[in-house]
Amino acid sequence: MMGIKELVKPVGILFWLSGNLCFTAPVSAQDQSRDIESIKLKISFGHTAPAQTARTVQLISASPGLTVAVPTGKGIEKNDRVAATSLLYCGAGDVDELIADIHWPRPVAPLRKVAKHESSYAVNGEAMWGYLMQEGSPGQGARLREDPWKQPDAPILTVQLNAAGTQGFSVGLEQLLRHGAMWLPEQDVYITLAGKPIGFKQHLASLKGQRILDGVRNAPDASLEQFKKSWEDFGNPIVWNKPWETSWMGTKGHLTVTTATHGSVYKFAVDRWGNVRPDFASPHKFRMDLLWEGSQWKGQKIVDGLPVLITNLEKNKQLCEIEQLAAAPGDLPAGLRGELPGVMFTKVRISGKAGPISFGLRLNNELKEHGIAVKKNKNNWTVADQQTGDTWLILETGNGLSVKIAPPAQDKNGQQVVLTVEAELPEGATREFLVKLPSPAVAPADAARLNALDFATAKKSTVSYWENWISQGAHFRVPEAAVNDLFRANLWHALILPRHTLDSLGRPHMDLPYANTAYGQKNADWPVNQSVYVDYMIYGLRGYEKVAEDEMAAMFQSQQQPDGRIAGFANWGVYSPAHLYTIAQNFLLSRNREEFERLLPNSLKTLDWCLARIDSANRGAGSTGLILGPLNDLTHAEREWAFTQAYFAGGLELFGEALSAYRHPRAEEVLRAAAKMKSDVVKEFARSSVKSPIVQLADGTWINYVPTDAMTPRRMLDEWYPSDVDCGPLHLSRLGVIDPESWLTTAMLHDHEDNLFLSNLGAANEPIYVQQATAYLLRDEPKAAIRAFYSLMACGFSHEQLTPLEHRWAWGQYYGPPSTDGAWFELYRKMLLNEFGLDTLLIGQAIPRAWLEKGKQVEVKNAPTYFGPVSFTMEGLTAENKLNAVVELSARNLPKELLIRFRHPLNKPITAVMVNGQPWKDYDVKKEYIRITKPVGGKYVISAKY
Repeated sequence: MMGIKELVKPVGILFWLSGNLCFTAPVSAQDQSRDIESIKLKISFGHTAPAQTARTVQLISASPGLTVAVPTGKGIEKNDRVAATSLLYCGAGDVDELIADIHWPRPVAPLRKVAKHESSYAVNGEAMWGYLMQEGSPGQGARLREDPWKQPDAPILTVQLNAAGTQGFSVGLEQLLRHGAMWLPEQDVYITLAGKPIGFKQHLASLKGQRILDGVRNAPDASLEQFKKSWEDFGNPIVWNKPWETSWMGTKGHLTVTTATHGSVYKFAVDRWGNVRPDFASPHKFRMDLLWEGSQWKGQKIVDGLPVLITNLEKNKQLCEIEQLAAAPGDLPAGLRGELPGVMFTKVRISGKAGPISFGLRLNNELKEHGIAVKKNKNNWTVADQQTGDTWLILETGNGLSVKIAPPAQDKNGQQVVLTVEAELPEGATREFLVKLPSPAVAPADAARLNALDFATAKKSTVSYWENWISQGAHFRVPEAAVNDLFRANLWHALILPRHTLDSLGRPHMDLPYANTAYGQKNADWPVNQSVYVDYMIYGLRGYEKVAEDEMAAMFQSQQQPDGRIAGFANWGVYSPAHLYTIAQNFLLSRNREEFERLLPNSLKTLDWCLARIDSANRGAGSTGLILGPLNDLTHAEREWAFTQAYFAGGLELFGEALSAYRHPRAEEVLRAAAKMKSDVVKEFARSSVKSPIVQLADGTWINYVPTDAMTPRRMLDEWYPSDVDCGPLHLSRLGVIDPESWLTTAMLHDHEDNLFLSNLGAANEPIYVQQATAYLLRDEPKAAIRAFYSLMACGFSHEQLTPLEHRWAWGQYYGPPSTDGAWFELYRKMLLNEFGLDTLLIGQAIPRAWLEKGKQVEVKNAPTYFGPVSFTMEGLTAENKLNAVVELSARNLPKELLIRFRHPLNKPITAVMVNGQPWKDYDVKKEYIRITKPVGGKYVISAKY
């Protein structure tokens, strides 16, 4: 017999060992000298399949030096063939087994390390991954720690189930040795050790636990209260005091940002105690602190979903209510944009136990070489710039209040002054005072105007201003106050973000930062967050198409490079196709040809850049058709990242549909390129999943792993968590590149819910990335979508202030990104009305059952859809045990099919349906929807009897 050294060849070569044909991967001289380990593996097929099917099976080495003998068979019939590539007819009670000897050199390569991030909140310097493995559910940590990703030369066996390599899975053999058996229900495959076999039924009986999604299917709809108990409120400083809370000018943690008007550069950030700061980019700097020594924080909330903030404190049975809002100093002049000034009004009311009051107010001018002067005029106190006379602050006190002034003191960046309001509080009385904080400081000539402003008028003006904005768009109202408030807050969260200015040439310019108190503030450093998650998911879906167009045009101006590429921080691979995706979505929603035409020249330049990248990806030997590029802020390697492929294939497909609707001559070219790329992406990620070691789920079963990079078939804990999860492969399903019903999507959803979402709570570290929810809707799994909706709402927003955040845990926590609002609203909107492709409109797909209880109502007015504006009202259960809906369709672009789902509050089946007063037979009891094919424009009255 020839020696092993003489027989080793490149990948895929066959050689003889102990009389059996074997497959091996290349083996080095060093590998040959290492200890050889071996197992006899038994793999069986057809345990649960209801019908007999043909299974092609090939056992292939996926590790250097690993050898696989040609298997023998057990339970084999005449029509089965056992060979290097076996053909088995199994299922319907026929279980076929293959037994194979496998040998590999003992792994000795240095272990890969979990992505490091040295900071006060990192666990062992391992940041998010370390925190997840330590603080997540017990099973999560154990499963992630034992995954073979960290061992570069781990023995991996691939079980390939078709010739193309797009069906099958891979097994970490050291995991198999530890567990003794593995059951893969989705593959209907059971693996155990032939030398120490565990029977299939015995193994099933030993499995404990439950997959998260199995529990969701068997449970009632999730609720907001359920997730508020699971996610601590980061808007509450008593329960949330984490080392990863960010700081700004002496404040720590949660900030609520507001401004007087859309686009103003003068913004205010209020912390949980009512202290006020400018945002990161305001040209006017200051610090205003409210000082009630020894007081306890009792709460903070916004009023009616508007930027009116109330903070409650308590001290010695005295209660303090602080009401704050930003208002314009009078009527808004025409022509001004970002230069519009604002005034932060702070109304302080103290009531409760009779006794003395002492409440301080500290102002730091943050202006070196400028002193502070304090002047009294009757009951008003003015804090002014000693050099210029500009007014920094006005304190208005009423009768019975006195003010003590500490001499101005030097501070690091200027001067500070403390004003202390003192009074005696009679029993049953209230003492109040008002602080006006202008931004910028007010010149002496305008001081009288500032003095004349009163709180009641300012509040009325502020409420009216934001109510007017809200009234201009789509209307959504449901029987859950917190949802209605967040819907309203979403809009002003987005509108306060931009700064409208003029550039050096006098042209309109817009800065669109990620958030007003996070990162860089110039231009649009993260264009995908702004375009997709704000300009489409908020403005496009709510009917503010002109605001969206202006912002998209501004990003073309600031971010588009001469070659057409959309640039931004770290030059994420998604930036350019995501821009096209947004423009396409908004045109399909509005069909506004004029706006589309204005954006089209720049769009076509970006399109040409994207098509050139796709063309390049299809050139050369071994080309896959997938785009190489960087992924995100900290993952810069040019790889075949799923996130990038999702926007290239899905974004270009949607842009092609928009061009087709516009009747542009390049539509077919774009659609062909997108279709070719979709096919390539599905093929390559299927192949990579087949090569990736399977992962264990919470119920002890195993499933395919779908990698975030098609070139790296394994988990990537050596990259930071967002690369594997937040910006991970589920975007392929979210954007329709991978079929949401496919085995790939099924595997991703189970792995994320059981292993990757902290404590199995259904949310990624950055709550904006809620791509699993869209996949659930595309799979028509309303319970799972509702669960994601409420988890996002409880973890991505403070519970009372409703302020959004970026990172939830174990990373610098920034506040106020409206992209988180956009992710929430898109999900909310699709739960209520959702397009399936360009032909079907589904109303009520995932309305929580509790919203249709007796006396309740769901109402949507003028919601943009691919089929024109849609309105509907869905009434809760009537005394006659009916659910009723009135749907109004536009005649602009009618769907081919209209579906109306009634989710009965007690999950009862439909027994009869009426449509426009006539009996209707086209309904699905199991799926709970009524189907109207080829609907016409106008009103439909639908009633379901139970």
